Amino acid sequence: MPDLDQPPSNRPGFDFSKSRVLLIDQGGSVLLFLTKAAVPTNPTRWVTPGGHVEPGETHVEAASRELFEETGLRVAPDALGQPIRAREFSDERAPGVFKRNYEEWFVHRTARFEPLSANWTPSEHVDMEASRWWNAEELDATNDAFEPEDLPAVIRRQLG
Repeated sequence: MPDLDQPPSNRPGFDFSKSRVLLIDQGGSVLLFLTKAAVPTNPTRWVTPGGHVEPGETHVEAASRELFEETGLRVAPDALGQPIRAREFSDERAPGVFKRNYEEWFVHRTARFEPLSANWTPSEHVDMEASRWWNAEELDATNDAFEPEDLPAVIRRQLG
């Protein structure tokens, strides 16, 4: 369920700007969160850590902040480097209400750890049902929904 007070995008033509982090452990798995959505067309699915860019933030600053808030892992923005991809998409925020989103993705390698929920927002405590480290082969084999649909290919490209 999306927050109703999400900041608007500073990117022309988009309703929201987001940053996401592909967090890769030493074995090549990525951390994903199982999150609920408010509408059936945007199902419960596994997603990378990340969220909205706040006013005055750059995408990399938002990625660093969101990574800490959602996992407890502190990573300086400059350690995230340049975005590995940009993605544009629409999603349904409420029945019949579609919004345009722009995302920039960053990558960070780390030792596997158990994420902390101490800095989650109240809505994240409701929406985020589980976390798990997944490898590309497990994503290929699962019937669980994940976002984006090409996530296994994104992981493989980063692993070379």
